[in-house]
Amino acid sequence: MDLERAAAVGRAYDVDPELRPLRVGGDPARTKVEGSLEELILRTGLPISWLTVRTNSRKEGFEGGEIVLRPGRGGYIGWPNDDGTKRFTLVPNKVDAGFLRSWTDAEPNRLNRVAALFARLCEGIDACYGIATVLPRKRAMPPADLGLGDVGWLNFFGPAFVERFPRLLQADADVTRVANGGVVIRIADAPWQMDDAAKQPVVDAVGWDAILRTWGPGIPKGVHVPSYEDHMRHSPGTMEMPWVRGEIERDAARAERTRERRYASARKRRLRVQEGRTDLRPVRRDEEWSTSFDADDWRSFGKRLFRRLGGELAGPIGKALLEEIATAPVNLEESVVLAADIGPVEVRWFIDDVDTVDIYFFGSSELTAMVGSVHEAWSEG
Repeated sequence: MDLERAAAVGRAYDVDPELRPLRVGGDPARTKVEGSLEELILRTGLPISWLTVRTNSRKEGFEGGEIVLRPGRGGYIGWPNDDGTKRFTLVPNKVDAGFLRSWTDAEPNRLNRVAALFARLCEGIDACYGIATVLPRKRAMPPADLGLGDVGWLNFFGPAFVERFPRLLQADADVTRVANGGVVIRIADAPWQMDDAAKQPVVDAVGWDAILRTWGPGIPKGVHVPSYEDHMRHSPGTMEMPWVRGEIERDAARAERTRERRYASARKRRLRVQEGRTDLRPVRRDEEWSTSFDADDWRSFGKRLFRRLGGELAGPIGKALLEEIATAPVNLEESVVLAADIGPVEVRWFIDDVDTVDIYFFGSSELTAMVGSVHEAWSEG
């Protein structure tokens, strides 16, 4: 899922604006769909997690649904294992919509328009599976890599299903191919005309093992039906499951919070130690020595350098300053003047990348020579 594919969901609705939701958003949905749904999706960007409302009145009743589109392959749920590892289940992107029978019965061809929307949505989202049925028969759906919950009035099987079950193409029903290689199978003229005989062509094509009445941890994934990896092979985009990216992003967020705490603590320590000291004489800015370090390399080099320079740099102030510089926020530029054995030294730092420190020393030629000598020895190990 990317923004262009998300926009295709809006275009699928925009073809027949009467079927399009009037409001989207949270609970309740408050954002009006003015103009095209495609334009609203493009303005909003991903991720999208909307409840949708097409009508909500005492006279007509309520029609609503849901649009959940996340970057990549969808969302996920994770549970801890006893050994400290985690197990994950993919939660695919989805579009859900309902239409009242009183509305579909009011004019001829409305059911055909709903069926056409179903096909457009399946094609637009590059779906792996889809189903349409009457609400009293709608059941909680098993994960699509475990099995099918039922056979519906409309059934969409993506290209991985077609590859696994080629008999879907010859099912004794209304079969329509779509652009992504999947098929829409319509088993009855209307949802309320479904019976077991109408379902049988689909059951024959996929086998009874694919139809699940109950499911749980004991049901194998990708055995009775295609796995999510099978579906992804037929769909352009990343093969990375979303929890991989999610773990990386969480680790990065935790590291950033830790960095912020360490920076605040180090800066507070340095300023506290500096309180009450006498002013230093001005720094001789005869020369400059500067370079860039990774944060860990700066700690290693800075510790060795500060010991050599002595004075405040070799004491509590210098120790706090080392960590303050290593954990400073991006785009921060700051400097401090401290006393060394050879006189006042200006230390300036700039952080242009989260892992990179630009460091500058200003002072006498004796200072820059000493810094360069320590750096050369440090570089040689």
